[in-house]
Amino acid sequence: FKDGAAPRNSEKRGISGDATIITVFTSNYDLEPHCLEALQSLDMFKNLSVIKVAPVAGEDREAFALSYLKQRLHESLTPWRGNININLEVPCGNGDIRPLVRYLRLLSFYIHAMVLEQAASGSTSLDVYVKFDHATEVTTVTNMTNGKSTQLKPGSFQNLYPVKPLSLDFRASNTVIQLQNLHPNLQNPLELSQILEFYFSKTLAPAVILSQNEDLLHDLTTFLAQSKGVDGILDINPSSYKMMKSLYDPTDTPNLRDDILQILHGDGPTSKNSRFVAIELKCNSVDAQLQIREIIEDTPSMTAFSTEKSALYKDGLIFCVYIKGELTPEIESRASLII
Repeated sequence: FKDGAAPRNSEKRGISGDATIITVFTSNYDLEPHCLEALQSLDMFKNLSVIKVAPVAGEDREAFALSYLKQRLHESLTPWRGNININLEVPCGNGDIRPLVRYLRLLSFYIHAMVLEQAASGSTSLDVYVKFDHATEVTTVTNMTNGKSTQLKPGSFQNLYPVKPLSLDFRASNTVIQLQNLHPNLQNPLELSQILEFYFSKTLAPAVILSQNEDLLHDLTTFLAQSKGVDGILDINPSSYKMMKSLYDPTDTPNLRDDILQILHGDGPTSKNSRFVAIELKCNSVDAQLQIREIIEDTPSMTAFSTEKSALYKDGLIFCVYIKGELTPEIESRASLII
């Protein structure tokens, strides 16, 4: 050990020395017999058992879909206290539930827009009918109160785009216009504008934009950081700057996760007025891409002994990631859009 001293917390907080800590390994893959045998040979894991968790299915899955959609709307519409009745006729699929959750989060954005329009007219209730057409793969969201509807088509990376463009937040369109002024050959400007709408509505948690154009990504992050309520963290190289500190690192170890939390908790340049953070990551190697897998995935970022307060929830975050060379499947699977 450095200077002859053991790392911080190596004795006080190890899982092998505290019987009150329950250790759980989670994985999308089966635990191979030889791996299980190796783990069980260790004293701390001698009682390790394998439990296969099946995703919710059938009527329970349909009930989950409706419940989750209502929860998303309740969170996004606070403090509106109106009543929303939803008739949901969409395929809920089988197996991995994450694609369904993403679909529902995107769907909530468009229903949210309908609610805002209804609330502006003074109404305190809304009946919504959501229908998926298997032949065209178009989802139609209808306001049964006034008969207005929005048609949604599937796009790249499992995104839902309106057949007719829908703009709710001027910051999204302004950013794309600024970007096009510097980069007139910008690909997918309408899709990018919609992803930024999802970002500013906290529909995607987080939004992740990938590109092999370093200047384009830097300009995008810069323009976003100049938007109202947005802080920027620029020019982060995962190969030389920690994404998060480990249990054994000194408490003052600089790292991106803590940088983001400091901003969200009111210690950033715009203090408590900042609800959004735009982060520029420069991955110059495959190893750098591996370093960012956890920070950009769509689950809260937890560290050892995290609490609800210290967890990093990623709604309000956008990662603009420059990729040099080959794009790894792990990072591509986390992308909202490639430009």
